[in-house]
Amino acid sequence: MTDSLPAASTPAVPAQPPAGSPASTLLLFSWLSAAIFSLYIVIFYGGAALLGTMERDWNEVLPRLYARAATTANLMIGMHFVTGAAMLVLGPVQFMSGIRTRWPAAHRWSGRVYLACAALAGVGGLAYLSLRDPVGGQVMALGFGLYGVLMLLSCAQTLRHALARRMCEHRAWAIRLFTLGLGSWLYRMEYGLWLNALDWPGHATGTFDGPFDLVMDFFYVPHLLVAEYVIRRRPALPGSVMKAAGAACAMLLAVVTWLFASAYWLPHMRDQLARLA
Repeated sequence: MTDSLPAASTPAVPAQPPAGSPASTLLLFSWLSAAIFSLYIVIFYGGAALLGTMERDWNEVLPRLYARAATTANLMIGMHFVTGAAMLVLGPVQFMSGIRTRWPAAHRWSGRVYLACAALAGVGGLAYLSLRDPVGGQVMALGFGLYGVLMLLSCAQTLRHALARRMCEHRAWAIRLFTLGLGSWLYRMEYGLWLNALDWPGHATGTFDGPFDLVMDFFYVPHLLVAEYVIRRRPALPGSVMKAAGAACAMLLAVVTWLFASAYWLPHMRDQLARLA
């Protein structure tokens, strides 16, 4: 999806991480973790749709997500789930320099599919919010609605700059879109760490309107701030600091992914596959 960056007088978007660097290792671990989570989404939620147990399974994880009579809303959130899962798998691939340089055609076509999935995920989420009130009330509707708008904006800007061959701007918006695309995965991870690992307060079970829940309605804001730092690189940190930070984040991500996968994602996938068999 991103092409070679031309020289520019404006601050350049950081180059893709070289193979073997801590940044590339972090990207690989992010892809593996997101891929496992995507597989969980497809098997658990898709399996519930095939089994006709959406009211039980969907609402067990996300209260009031599914309503038997709300057919259109259910289809829209289902589209949001499927295309969002595809985004998680395809997103890191766009920034893998090996694929980009060795198979540029595959890179471009996967980028087009990624943008299509982003557009469908944004439309599906916004359509669902227009048809049903979320469990967390108006604040959640506002936060999640803004998330969908930003997703569509980033998708449109990424495509617009690519078509105009403005590659610096294209890649900057691609980073923003990639960050937003990781949102559902990071949202689950952050909630799980806060509630299960740390057992900290602020969550209102069943209503999602506690203090922590209200903050998490805008979960994507810190992620976008990090993305803007990466894009603008102000102030630039020494290379040794960046390497240490990348290695530490990669190790933390590996541990957290193992905890989530072993305790939650893999058991749910196993049980759902057993019911489908």
